[in-house]
Amino acid sequence: MMKKITKIFAFIAMIILLSACGEKKVLKTEDMVSKLSNNGFIVTDVTKQMEDPSVTYVASANNGKFQIEYYVFETKKQAKAAYTNNKKSFETNKTKGKETSGDTYNKYVQELSDTYNVITRVDNTLLYASVNIEYKGTLKNVLKDLGY
Repeated sequence: MMKKITKIFAFIAMIILLSACGEKKVLKTEDMVSKLSNNGFIVTDVTKQMEDPSVTYVASANNGKFQIEYYVFETKKQAKAAYTNNKKSFETNKTKGKETSGDTYNKYVQELSDTYNVITRVDNTLLYASVNIEYKGTLKNVLKDLGY
């Protein structure tokens, strides 16, 4: 009887864990800025330079070695379209990357001989980075800290 109960609890725990894998939580703009700043980036609001009216906020984050761009769109649909367009732009060099998707996000990673490219969409936000391959590990750590 005890084994049966243990198996049931293990099964329930596994279902809960697997269902959480399909979701990522969008960071509020101020939390994104704070986390990027804590990772050594200077974050600049460049929204006024954006001509696309569907974009409500744009930040450029630079740590002196590479740049990350963070976009907030009016809708999730607009963010998905921007994700798809950026992914197509990366694939023009004929090198396919790896894509993962869940209920609330899409992530595309492409590694070339000298460049590491990442596009991540979480809900109505998009994070974009194209860095020299030597900064791949640093970028991955920053993305992990952001939950993106």
